[in-house]
Amino acid sequence: MEAVAGDRPIGLGGTKQRATLGFLLLQANHVVATSQLLGALWAADDAPTTARKILHNAVSGIRGALSGEYGAHVPQSAALLTRPPGYVMQVDPELVDLHLFEKLAGVGREKLAQGSLEEAARLLREALALWRGPVLADLVEAGVGWPELMAVQHARLDVLEDYFEAQLGCGRHHRVLTELEAMVKAEPLRERSCGQLMLALYRCGRQADALSVYRRMRDGLVENLGLEPGRGLQRLQQAILAQDPVLSLGGAASPYAPFDEVARGNPARQVIRPARSALVCADGSRGEDECRKVLAEAGAGEVRAGAEVRRATDGTFGCVPAAEAAAGWRVDFPSTESRGDSGARQQSELGCELRALEGLFGITRHRSMPHLVTVVGEPGTGKSRLLREFGGQATELPGSPLVLSGRFPAVPHEDPLTAPAQILSAYCGLRPDDAAATAWARLAETVRSLFGSAQSAGWTLARLVPLVDPTSDSRCGGTPGEVMVAWREFFQAAARRRPVVLGFDDVHHADDSVLDAVEELAQCAGPVPLFIIAAADPELLLRRRSWAGGSSQATTLTLGRSTRDTTDRLVASLSSAVRGERPATPGPVEHQLSDA
Repeated sequence: MEAVAGDRPIGLGGTKQRATLGFLLLQANHVVATSQLLGALWAADDAPTTARKILHNAVSGIRGALSGEYGAHVPQSAALLTRPPGYVMQVDPELVDLHLFEKLAGVGREKLAQGSLEEAARLLREALALWRGPVLADLVEAGVGWPELMAVQHARLDVLEDYFEAQLGCGRHHRVLTELEAMVKAEPLRERSCGQLMLALYRCGRQADALSVYRRMRDGLVENLGLEPGRGLQRLQQAILAQDPVLSLGGAASPYAPFDEVARGNPARQVIRPARSALVCADGSRGEDECRKVLAEAGAGEVRAGAEVRRATDGTFGCVPAAEAAAGWRVDFPSTESRGDSGARQQSELGCELRALEGLFGITRHRSMPHLVTVVGEPGTGKSRLLREFGGQATELPGSPLVLSGRFPAVPHEDPLTAPAQILSAYCGLRPDDAAATAWARLAETVRSLFGSAQSAGWTLARLVPLVDPTSDSRCGGTPGEVMVAWREFFQAAARRRPVVLGFDDVHHADDSVLDAVEELAQCAGPVPLFIIAAADPELLLRRRSWAGGSSQATTLTLGRSTRDTTDRLVASLSSAVRGERPATPGPVEHQLSDA
């Protein structure tokens, strides 16, 4: 639980004071009897003789917090009043995340019932975005177990299922698949979400997996409750077995472009050969026809380019004129002109990895599915170069992603949050010489533009200030873990506006709290086009053996040393042994060894 005045958190005191405020906020604008408050703070047999005095002190402490240092920023509508037979927390419901969640969820459900699926999905996602974890988790950790908390948790799950229904209705089964799998794993006996996962899997072409979900659900119900699944779930299983057309969604959004559409309807030809696997790079300003002509003439597995692309990549790729006059240029990888020095050799040898990153980013952008790519390799294998080259190319990729990068310092005493701070500053347009007030103002403006809720914006801003203003009171920002949670939520919100690529170098030097945040970026971000690349020495996998393990939204690329570089070092070593010294220039011995 957290209270924010303006952009800064309010200190809420000890557990009893926080619990008192939390219980009153759960029933905001309603009188709560003193006896009910006492029952919420202590079990019947555990209440001390001074319980009423402790409650009175807690109420006084809350009033003092609301009218103290930050009182000028607290809305006048927020006040803790005495009303027989107890107290009432008077507050504008719009200022309480829980009540704002309930309002947005209610409107979203109305839109869902009316068939306005797009609007319903947006409203329900906004409602769910207000959640930053289990409700009143700090109090639960201290032993609080109110029935109201369980009801709120179930309300969130209900809204999450409504959101899935809206997204499935829009044909976005690929987008919600990961979230559905996580929910069914956490709540294996909820039939509605189980059915939604079955439907999503079926529409993704995974019929066997959909039936496996049903079997696990049925086994759990029978073993734990002695019950069979409801009739609705049984009918869904039968429909999947029969491949009932009713399960398909006409006009559903698909992450794949159908290949047979690419070369259809070319007005320049009466008959077009069936489309084949080919990549066509052509000048889009010349219209669709030239692209179709080039594609129609491309052979299986060939890469063709138009004249403009050929000129732009001259010296990087080898291009030869195609046999057909109108079929552009045939591309050979890589160009022989680009193999002259070791830098060019490394560039060409990183070509496969660059194309792999481009492909993974394409999936992230098209499906709005976050992805974490870990690039692992010994020093000197090209990790940093790969980050730089992909960052330079990414801005030209479809979707025009925002590319931001940061490096973790190797010196232990340096700030462990250096890389996140660099990335945040770059996003906000800050320079190293900006004054603290300027940095704070730009950060505040950026946070408010990303977060619709004033409470969420205030909470996030308070924790991010130390990243842009090291002179600020670190206590305002919280622990490094809390700072990284806010940082993670910031870039999740940023990715909803525009595809974002985050590059981290030397991740093996990162603090554990930072590693947690980086790893969770892809797992917890929801349906947003957020692409994360983490470059690290193998030391990272020794520290975190389960790093991104088992996640469908994570990939590891391993870089080895260049074969040519290894040969060069071997030749130099052997020739030195023969000569008794290391030659400055290659001699006959070196050439003979190299040729061998």
